[in-house]
Amino acid sequence: MSLIAALRPTTARAVANKIIGCLASSKRLQSSYAAHNPYLKDFVYKDTVRVKDGSLTLSKDEHSMIDRFIRVNQAGETAAVSIYQGQMAILGNKGDIKLTELLEHMREQEVVHLDIMDKHIADFRVRPTILQPVAAVGGYILGATSALLGVKSAMTCTEAVETRIGMHYNDQLRDLYKLKYPQLDELKQSIAKCRDEELEHLDTAVEHGSQMAPLYKLQFELIKGGCGVAIWLCERI
Repeated sequence: MSLIAALRPTTARAVANKIIGCLASSKRLQSSYAAHNPYLKDFVYKDTVRVKDGSLTLSKDEHSMIDRFIRVNQAGETAAVSIYQGQMAILGNKGDIKLTELLEHMREQEVVHLDIMDKHIADFRVRPTILQPVAAVGGYILGATSALLGVKSAMTCTEAVETRIGMHYNDQLRDLYKLKYPQLDELKQSIAKCRDEELEHLDTAVEHGSQMAPLYKLQFELIKGGCGVAIWLCERI
């Protein structure tokens, strides 16, 4: 599909409606957290924090670290789901059944990852980032834009994102394995699972020609760098 053809009014409207839907969904998501998790309102760190149904007591610094990890992971998985939705909105019209099935498979894995992080948000009393709507909308725009440039550019997007996220999850695991609480085993396993499947997506992207995209290196570095900035912001805001 050419860029001109992809920008038909009907397609543009569909993309705009999807962005609005992502934004509304993200707002509802945060409202739901606030309603069901009263500790998220006016949350203040204490010297120690009891989490996991009271079975684990963490120091202020330990909980602050885990708080950052889960907050950014939830935002990242939100963006990942939206990236594949954006790619499918453009490439799903190409009539390539195998490509559509591949994108849907990776999207479904990201949905599972997001469900996992939603659970840990509640388990560890984590305040979600206020940038959650930005993650949802930004991910969709990135996915759709990369797809408009062609299948190979869409795969470059996947390769760049998953490269940065794989590094990010590895950094988290190194820090988490320094904490010997058995109640953190599930969190460690969850992050390892997400990392392994993200790296599978990276391999899939390379197999499908990501490195043959026009201006590959420029696209790769821009997207990877943008992910790094997003990670930094979502950890802290």
